[in-house]
Amino acid sequence: MLTFIRHYLIIQPLIILMTGLASCQPKNPVSETDAITKLAVHYLNTNKPDSLYQLTDKEFAKQITQVMWVSSYKEKIVPFLPLTTVTFITNSDSVSIYKVDGKIPLTLYVSLDKQGKLHKFYFEPYQQEIKPVTLSESEQKTDLLARKVLNLINRRQADSVYLLAGDDFKKHIDAVRWNNVAKNIFWLTPLPQAVFLRSENGVNIYSMRPYEFMFGSIDKNGKFNAFAMPPYPDNTVKTQKAESDNKLTTHLDSVVDKVIREYIQTKGNIGVSAGIFYKGHRYFYNYGERKKGGRQLPDANTIYDIGSVTKTFTSTLLAIAVNQGKLTLETPITKYLPDSVAQNPALKNITFKELANHTSGFPFQPDNVSRKIIDINQPFENYDTGDMLSALKHFKQTRQPGAEYVYSNWGVALLGLMLEKIYHQSYPELIRQYITFPLKMNETMCAVDTLKTVNVARGYDKLFEPVPFIKMEAFRSAGVIKSSAFDMLAYAQAQLSTSDPALAAAIKLAHQITFDNGGYTVGLGWAYALDDKNLISHNGGTVGYHSNVSVDLGKQIAVVILTNNVTTGDAVGVNLMKAIQAMKY
Repeated sequence: MLTFIRHYLIIQPLIILMTGLASCQPKNPVSETDAITKLAVHYLNTNKPDSLYQLTDKEFAKQITQVMWVSSYKEKIVPFLPLTTVTFITNSDSVSIYKVDGKIPLTLYVSLDKQGKLHKFYFEPYQQEIKPVTLSESEQKTDLLARKVLNLINRRQADSVYLLAGDDFKKHIDAVRWNNVAKNIFWLTPLPQAVFLRSENGVNIYSMRPYEFMFGSIDKNGKFNAFAMPPYPDNTVKTQKAESDNKLTTHLDSVVDKVIREYIQTKGNIGVSAGIFYKGHRYFYNYGERKKGGRQLPDANTIYDIGSVTKTFTSTLLAIAVNQGKLTLETPITKYLPDSVAQNPALKNITFKELANHTSGFPFQPDNVSRKIIDINQPFENYDTGDMLSALKHFKQTRQPGAEYVYSNWGVALLGLMLEKIYHQSYPELIRQYITFPLKMNETMCAVDTLKTVNVARGYDKLFEPVPFIKMEAFRSAGVIKSSAFDMLAYAQAQLSTSDPALAAAIKLAHQITFDNGGYTVGLGWAYALDDKNLISHNGGTVGYHSNVSVDLGKQIAVVILTNNVTTGDAVGVNLMKAIQAMKY
């Protein structure tokens, strides 16, 4: 069963790479579209982003404010200017598609509304044309349905897509959950053009860089039962071997190198810091670069964003508060909300436990997040407590609290805000007092002063452009922490044992299973592997970093992986844990 579910902190916002071109020589463009494109050329190549914004329609302006657009222009477009030529490729669903030449090749998508305003105008990395292949009859049948579904997604018609799903798909993904999944996909619309690659076991596989689209398992009623959109596996191997401090003198060294080397030698992956606790000893391995082209190997003390691994810290704070008698896991959240918010009947049955184990009924994030985005690299920077309380006032429950697992940044962010209210301390103060100070984690923080802190890993986005550390206000308890492999391994080891009795008791409580439906098994924050109830883990991802912490409670093994780009770094942690578990102990 293939489904597309996000488990990372950040859903990359719609990439708005609008730009202009010095000359337009399309083969068969609609003249009006061509004229608008030429005008966009003039405005962007003459540093007039505000003038171009005036060409967009109301629907575009609803999603992207003028402030966001100007920020995007400065950060995402100016580095590519000047762009030189555009070549018309094709027209699909009223969208004109061009190849753009410049510093790097790009694909440009343009469409107009009925009034001749820009409705779509964005860039993506250009992918070389894949030679057409002959589809079998069954592949053609799947392809027709796949393109119909993609068209509906681009129109944001989630319910219409669900009507085309088969019984097997619906058995695993109900309508409410699908709508939450679809909302995450809508951040990525309009989707890149789907190029058929191959078919495996009745599932068509397409290139939609930077994603791969897997679709099919068509049943006798013509309904689909497989749907997935994982990152596109760019397996291009670097010509130069990445640097590493792995001495390759032990069996463990070789096992680690086999897993990480495959990742770091893949084009686009920048750096990795790994920490391993095995047979009572700590080991650290580093690969690649702290900064692309800088030739500086990261080390055990290099600072990275850890993203959603922060949620395990927040859940540990909850466990501490429970053990101190400040509340129970079953305490309703309305007890600590302002009266004007608590009177919303949709909130009355939600408990603290359900915030920590993602069964509260809250979606991934509130609907009003996008309206507060000024910098697309910092989607949560300007979202404050007032914004969250406003969202809570208007929240409408669509499922019974405690009945279904739906990963939610919102829930854990709210948990952190209420813990601040209970303790009358800020989130960074609570983390320091109850977790990082007892564990001597001196390189773990909620904000990094890059002018004073030199040993940092620079993050890189999906276009391999540099991005900053994540900044957050109301959402910081869901993903703001930055740390090193050295500190994070201390944290991972604490999941096995720690000399601090209060922290040990809280960790034990955080590991207790609070939800298990056969598909998801979770404690407080931590998720259990489906096939191994001794293995807990959590991934993290921001706009420029990925991370993973995995702990085998039975074999006493801990693995930490920190990376400074957003490909598949979290999967490295999972694969490395499996490889170490398979070693003869």
